[in-house]
Amino acid sequence: MAGHVISQVGHVALQVRDLDAAQEFATNVLGLLVTERTDDGLWLTHGGPHHSLRYTKADTDALDHVGLLAPGAEALAELRKRVESAGLRIVSNAPLDPAVADGFAFADPDGFVYAVYTRMARSEAAPPSSGLRPRRLGHFNFFVSDPRRTERMLTELLDFRVSDRMLDGVFLRCNVDHHGIGVFPGPGQIHHVAWEYPSMIEVAAVADLIDARGDSVLWGPLRHGMGRNIATYVLEPSGLVQEFYCDMERIYDDAGHVPGEWSPEGHKWVSLWGPHLTPEGFTELGLPPAVRP
Repeated sequence: MAGHVISQVGHVALQVRDLDAAQEFATNVLGLLVTERTDDGLWLTHGGPHHSLRYTKADTDALDHVGLLAPGAEALAELRKRVESAGLRIVSNAPLDPAVADGFAFADPDGFVYAVYTRMARSEAAPPSSGLRPRRLGHFNFFVSDPRRTERMLTELLDFRVSDRMLDGVFLRCNVDHHGIGVFPGPGQIHHVAWEYPSMIEVAAVADLIDARGDSVLWGPLRHGMGRNIATYVLEPSGLVQEFYCDMERIYDDAGHVPGEWSPEGHKWVSLWGPHLTPEGFTELGLPPAVRP
């Protein structure tokens, strides 16, 4: 088939112990809109699709799945064939989410579940007349025991392309954005989810909001060397790190792009502005994949 089987990051679904705290953070800090709420489920959107973030009430905090968008039925069928040929476990032959018309879900060797689909219903939530709201869900980062294994799966099966490397760590893209998924060595969990805001003005405003609430950001603002996005990080109630960012590098020439090989010496790969590497304990944060039967 022509083209790539994945066109963009779609949504992320989390299992959380405290649904009310999750809603308060997502609406009052991130600026997301509630599309639907039940006794044990919550769906939120940045505007447009029915949801870009889903919370389900559970006994433990964990990643339920990440959602990836295929450009059409042909791409979805091709990806299903590749997943089956690779021997990966099919978790569901139907969509895992309401408002999704088609798709399936599979698990990688680390237990992370990928829900792939082509169509999601539009949100009917009325956008606020003012306030901070992200443009979209931009990317997520995994810390895994074998980053190269995950990289092979994403490139060979899902058509992601390598944008930059740092030793075994890698940033991969599925469209012109420098990265939709980051994979780095670590304890086997999703580390953070990232939301794109229009400019540094909004990124600073979110940081000011967190300060006004009596909290502090984990790290930032800073400009990353890999990706060049301006980013700030905060911890949500579940233990997942949320990033708000702007101004990410875009790569329009797949054939002509040569991935950068960044050195771990110094700090420029992670921060062009400051002399410091990640704060102590930062890379240990995040959520493990949910245990599935």
